[in-house]
Amino acid sequence: MPALTDKGPARFILPAQPLRRYISTYYFLNTGPDEAEKEDFLYPEWASVRFTLQGKATGNTVGLAPLDIPADSITGPTGRAALLRFRNVVVVGFGLLPLGWYRIIGCPADRWADKVSAVDAAPEFGQIAQLRREIKGLSDPEQIAALCDHILLKALGHTDPLEADIIVMHQAIGDPDISNVADLSRATGIPTQRLERLSRRVFGFPPKLLLRRQRFLRTLATVMEHPDLNWSGALDGHYFDQAHFNREFQTFLGMSPGQYLAMPRAISSAANRTRAQHVGQLLQLLQVPAPPNGQ
Repeated sequence: MPALTDKGPARFILPAQPLRRYISTYYFLNTGPDEAEKEDFLYPEWASVRFTLQGKATGNTVGLAPLDIPADSITGPTGRAALLRFRNVVVVGFGLLPLGWYRIIGCPADRWADKVSAVDAAPEFGQIAQLRREIKGLSDPEQIAALCDHILLKALGHTDPLEADIIVMHQAIGDPDISNVADLSRATGIPTQRLERLSRRVFGFPPKLLLRRQRFLRTLATVMEHPDLNWSGALDGHYFDQAHFNREFQTFLGMSPGQYLAMPRAISSAANRTRAQHVGQLLQLLQVPAPPNGQ
């Protein structure tokens, strides 16, 4: 089985420009030939698709008993971190941004929030299952990415009228100056009741939780980028104090800051660094799509 990556466990390839509102990045993971079981960490993120070419994994939300992960799986948007256990796995995957979920999957995102499914287990994942069949037998990352671009662009077809509202909302959620739903409504021009419905349908969670999750991961990414910085020095300005942040740490990662720092995270840490080099952001949730029409 080809390594899929040049150096390190992970490689990232950005999708074609017209797809970057829908797909965060294609990624290729090879954890190496070591037969010892490894444990690692998945941060809260938007939806993701993973095709396992070799090996198998188990995992679940932090604190829950591990379950077998389907070889070809789709995970809805997540509000809590997950722990994975695996050995010698080779994976091809990509992240589905909220607009990508809306256009490619189509069903309400909150139906699959914090859930994992085999891609052939539900009719709403039919296009993903077809994509898996199309790339079967390929091993070159550039070739896989190019074929995914072709198939996904064809599947999207014409622009949907709701796309502009979804992108505006996604950008506003990522704005560090927006801390509450009222501000989000003003920034997007979307009334709060419609904002609530759109948030659950397309983003998977209520808008208040989305803003909290974004604020938490901004702080976490700051510490990841600057390991010499302590937590208090990295806190987002909307946190009341360190205790407030510690409570959010338990909510989103299921552990304390000290427990998190004690975890090895060898694979995910290397992958995050590679992601930052190629995509510009350590974490998928911090990647915000460009404005409609590139404005």
